Amino acid sequence: MTQHPIAIIKDVLAVPAAGAYYFDDLAALQSSPIPLAERYTAPPVTPGFRRVREVAEAVSVGLVLDKTRVAWGDCVAVEFSGKAGRNPVFRVEEGVRSIQRTVAPALRGRKLTSFRELAAEVDALVESVEITRPLPSSEAADESRGPAPARELSRRELLTAPGRLWRAARAEEDSGDAEVVVEERRLHTAVRYGVSQALLAAVALARGMTMAEVVAEEYGLPPPGETIPLHAQCGADRYAGADKMILRRVASLPHSLVDNVPEQLGDDGEVLVRYARWLRERIPQLAGDDYRPTIHLDVHGALGQIYENNLGKILGYFYRLEQAVAPYPLRVESPVMMESREVQIEAMKTLRDYVRRRKMKTQLVADEWANTLDDVQAFIAAGAADMIQIKMPDLGSVHNAIEAVLACKAAGVGAFLGGSCAETDLSARATVHVALATRPDLLLAKPGMGVDEGITLMQNEMARTLAWIKAR
Repeated sequence: MTQHPIAIIKDVLAVPAAGAYYFDDLAALQSSPIPLAERYTAPPVTPGFRRVREVAEAVSVGLVLDKTRVAWGDCVAVEFSGKAGRNPVFRVEEGVRSIQRTVAPALRGRKLTSFRELAAEVDALVESVEITRPLPSSEAADESRGPAPARELSRRELLTAPGRLWRAARAEEDSGDAEVVVEERRLHTAVRYGVSQALLAAVALARGMTMAEVVAEEYGLPPPGETIPLHAQCGADRYAGADKMILRRVASLPHSLVDNVPEQLGDDGEVLVRYARWLRERIPQLAGDDYRPTIHLDVHGALGQIYENNLGKILGYFYRLEQAVAPYPLRVESPVMMESREVQIEAMKTLRDYVRRRKMKTQLVADEWANTLDDVQAFIAAGAADMIQIKMPDLGSVHNAIEAVLACKAAGVGAFLGGSCAETDLSARATVHVALATRPDLLLAKPGMGVDEGITLMQNEMARTLAWIKAR
């Protein structure tokens, strides 16, 4: 590796910030449709939420190198936090406390010799936190004497179980039947994500190069030289959002959204099929026959919900979608959302095998339960997806996302370097640099759901970075 001047981290700053979108309680939304205006006051189901919809919180972390140079990164989590094995909702006060008490002492005075090494060190940090937990109940004591007779739970009981357990725990806490214990735990993924962005930016400042070049140099990759195809998302504003994507000629669209099953999918999926047909007709109307994007639909596990995880019926639905979008390629992300990583991988692998046996063309994209580098490697090893969304905030430190992209490419699995609408402009720009260095198949346009803003930010950051590299 080239020798570079060594800079030192003199101080660490932590500043409350805001994400570009919202944190949404997906379990609450999919269990019962909630009008948008009511989501801001509706009670949650997933532990950690205060309301079904909340403004996404963030913390900007700055590494002070000298009087004129501060390297920034943004700590932020994903929209559907607390779901499918993800960390809980990220709170500003907790993030600031973690940075001040744990991160700052570990980094202050450190030499910026290697982004990769420092990022891995921060990713492994643990902190001591006080946890209030209910004391063992009389029911637990009864269970020690043997299990009660089994009873089949209703669908509603299954869907609302997390919320009922959380409320019961809060009730016991309020009643005084609780204890305070000190636990050691890893830093929230949002903190690891933001601090690693700042480390990457700091090393780039110290070496006088772009963040993309730092990644390429430290991982032995070719110098960045090409833009990465974009995938755009529009949330519930399906039609106007898709028009914007088509006019901007993104490579993959529209992501869509299913957080209201009756309105966005339908009891038999016909609502989404109609939308797919509309996309097929709209694309040539606005952009001509020479524009051939991939139709990429993320259903957030809702196909499993309406078909009760009957994989044969879900396969039949893939065929309907294929016919609706033809001749455009089709990708379906997270058709099911199972209760664990192992079961999710098994279901996705089975679906992929079904698609191949029927000689269909639908590509399956993994997202749910692919939250860590180990998770991504498990999906790859099982052959459970044609493409994996590497959702950067979920993976914690940026170096994990880098290694996940490289692992996908080495295995011949599509790498979709993604993230969340709830992120910030700063985290989005850091993602661009990771993409330019690692060259995934697809890059998410983020943050926000306005379409234009995310696409513009990502395209412009790619163009400026490549121009700077070429000019030097």
